[in-house]
Amino acid sequence: MPTFILHPERLDLTGPDGTVTHGADQDWFPDLWQQRAGCGPNTAALIFHYLAQQRPEFSPLRAKMGKDRAGFLEHMCRVWEYITPRSHGLNRPEYMVEGMTDYGKAVGVPLAPSLFAFPTPRTKRPPWEQVRSFVAASLEADCPVAFLNLDNGKIKQLHRWHWVTLIGLDGDTASIVDNGEAFTMDLHLWYDTTKTRGGFVSALGAGKEFASC
Repeated sequence: MPTFILHPERLDLTGPDGTVTHGADQDWFPDLWQQRAGCGPNTAALIFHYLAQQRPEFSPLRAKMGKDRAGFLEHMCRVWEYITPRSHGLNRPEYMVEGMTDYGKAVGVPLAPSLFAFPTPRTKRPPWEQVRSFVAASLEADCPVAFLNLDNGKIKQLHRWHWVTLIGLDGDTASIVDNGEAFTMDLHLWYDTTKTRGGFVSALGAGKEFASC
């Protein structure tokens, strides 16, 4: 059964020339290092932006709510202070969990993110259906999923060593928002062919019964 966040249009942002992007682009960050390593903070900022529109108690997750690019950039920079890449970026999903938790505490919104991480050895990876159930549970809670891809496998649309926002799942096909664009990809094929560890994080703690780390 297809599962999507309820209001994907809430992720759309408007640039100074009136151009609408699906989510934000890490290249908007003002600093070169932020532009190179900012996919994790960018993904978290977009998820917080969405959740802030979901319920009144979540509104502090995005100060000065708006849909313009300049305002969202301020939000991105604020999130960066709590979800800060290390020397190799935000290359472990545990770092996303820690950062989301710290940001929630700072703005007064208790968050207990759930984590689905799997190791490099295929023999130690949880089964695909467990992965799918975790992602679906978060989407059913109307919470986009932060998805860490370190190796594309046979998926050409993804960037390597990169965080993206997962907003829907129809069978094995995932709907993704990344750097201002939306596309779909075969998530099962990624799972079958990626050569390294990876992970998924649900900011609202959905899918804990399926979580694996």
